[in-house]
Amino acid sequence: MSSMNTGRIAALVLWCASLSTKAQTACNNLIDLCGQVDSTVTLSSAMDLENVAALTGSFAATSVQVIRFHTTYLDPAGQGLEVHLSNSQCAPFFQARVFQPDPFNPCDAGAYVSVSDLMTTNEDTVLYTAPLYINTDYILLVGSNTPGCALDVRLEGRSVSIDACCAAAIDYGETVNVEVKGSDPALGFVWTPEELAQMVDNQLATLSPYETTTFEVTGFVEGCSYTDAVLVAVGSPIEVPNAFSPNNDAFNDTFDIYGLSQFEFSTIEIFDRWGQSVFRSVSYPNPWDGMFRGRAVPAGTYYYVINLNEPNANLAPITGHVAVIR
Repeated sequence: MSSMNTGRIAALVLWCASLSTKAQTACNNLIDLCGQVDSTVTLSSAMDLENVAALTGSFAATSVQVIRFHTTYLDPAGQGLEVHLSNSQCAPFFQARVFQPDPFNPCDAGAYVSVSDLMTTNEDTVLYTAPLYINTDYILLVGSNTPGCALDVRLEGRSVSIDACCAAAIDYGETVNVEVKGSDPALGFVWTPEELAQMVDNQLATLSPYETTTFEVTGFVEGCSYTDAVLVAVGSPIEVPNAFSPNNDAFNDTFDIYGLSQFEFSTIEIFDRWGQSVFRSVSYPNPWDGMFRGRAVPAGTYYYVINLNEPNANLAPITGHVAVIR
């Protein structure tokens, strides 16, 4: 365990011990909130924080809820946090403000440094903060003069997010490395689909999709989990021409499909416009030459269904049409 975490735990133990000698309902009812989670909070505690007089002029509600949240390790890139406040039952108004507290005593109002304006309203609204420090505790103070009223709170923004970077386009059979920023790598990651992702470093994963896939990754910060998604586009494993001319001129005489031979269990079936099968092959060792039962098929459009039957991947059939030109 790091010395920073050890210091935090020791400070919290001392803080909790101090509560036994102080009847501070606001501190007793402090709740922890994760980002990107909808929460309903009830403003039922008296505004009796330690050194509460320091908030005179910057927060005036009499019933409050003290909400602590912890930012992720993701660089805010100059962006502030969004505090979404909605479905208020706190007529005629509620107040909300975000503060940076003393990390060793989150309920000492005398040490609060405001990082947002004071919001006073009873409408659905968004409170914006200044850019926040990474990996840091903050206090969201929500209050009203209507004891016991409730409202919904949700935190959004880079400060409560992780980032899987970046989307990529690869050829079939290739892999791509994706870096996951913002979470605590010591707490691990959860990938979906799990079998196609492998962590190769603290924050670096190698993704090996057989087809275009949206990966989801969940990382962790303190007691919170955060999820991001990254798209890896995979090119077609084969190249199918749209026409060939089987006229025995030694040029483009067969229906050559690039890459199909590498799939030894693949099947291809070709149909005429009435749905009659005119060609079928497994692994396609000999490309179709435009013949059916020893006779040349008429010029026109034919339709194919290719199943790659790759044992390690669930690939959809490849369908299309090809023109026979004579």
